Amino acid sequence: MPDVPSEFRYKRVLLKVSGEVLMGDQGYGIDMKTVASVAGAIADVAREGVEICLV
Repeated sequence: MPDVPSEFRYKRVLLKVSGEVLMGDQGYGIDMKTVASVAGAIADVAREGVEICLV
């Protein structure tokens, strides 16, 4: 694993993603635009060297 830049406080993160978050603005189900946005944000941080565990 590459060294994590000093701008990050932690080198490992445990992230719990709830169904409510994945609903986005919908009243039910999973909003794929929201999923893509969350996945993109997680991927950006992972590319910087932070280890991420999703629950």
